[in-house]
Amino acid sequence: MTDAAKSKDCFIIMPIADTEGYPQGHFKHVYDNIVAPACDMSGYNAVRADDVKATNLIHLDILKKLIEAPVAICDLSSRNPNVLFELGIRQAFDRPVVLIQEIGTPKIFDIAPLRYLEYSKDMKYHDVLKNQRELKDAIEATVTASGEAGNVNSIVKLLALSQSAKIPELKGDKEGLALGVLRAEMQEMRKLMELSMYDRNRGGRKGSISAVEYERILNTLDKIQASKRVSAPERAEQLHVLMRDAEELMMRCDEKADHMHFRHLLERIHRALIDIA
Repeated sequence: MTDAAKSKDCFIIMPIADTEGYPQGHFKHVYDNIVAPACDMSGYNAVRADDVKATNLIHLDILKKLIEAPVAICDLSSRNPNVLFELGIRQAFDRPVVLIQEIGTPKIFDIAPLRYLEYSKDMKYHDVLKNQRELKDAIEATVTASGEAGNVNSIVKLLALSQSAKIPELKGDKEGLALGVLRAEMQEMRKLMELSMYDRNRGGRKGSISAVEYERILNTLDKIQASKRVSAPERAEQLHVLMRDAEELMMRCDEKADHMHFRHLLERIHRALIDIA
């Protein structure tokens, strides 16, 4: 791919795997029938996380795409923690993003001016065509408004923050090192966010067996991904053990929220296995 083509990437932030509460393949249909065609119509190349070999923002390439793509589209419909985390990074760097969600999705952010483009869950033919055109217009308008004080989808601008986040500038060919430092900090932020969301949904019952096991698996997953000195087959075996533990705990969950969190954890472990393969 040429540099000119790369500069026209539109990074897509949305669930990749099937999501609880939605029909099988739902978000793939949204991507294939609404998001990708709208990007093409506006002259951009739609790029999802699974188009770049990555493990939930562990890989540097996906971090660069998330930060550097000229525009992004974020689907808030499922309130997926990974989606919200990636959107938070994009907003911190004050990069243009179009927000979309299914009709009827409760607002996540209590910031009135933020604009959402809504699409129909039924995805009827004429509705899909209408949504494609609306999303195309939204992409073009968002790119045009980028950097302007009145950009309604920029939290940095709306909150009148003095400046956005920036990748540290290091002398010489050390971009990878700067991104690596940033990645490590974001990995820790992700873990804290996931634990916080889990504790909140558990009503503060931190001493429960599922809460303790959730934190253990999450911490172990981070250690396995960071231990590059361990051989790939050994790391894969460790991840398979974690996956079995997480699956067993998910099957024993009585609470729907617990089940959802362990499902997201399984998705992370699965992507870690793909990255090793």
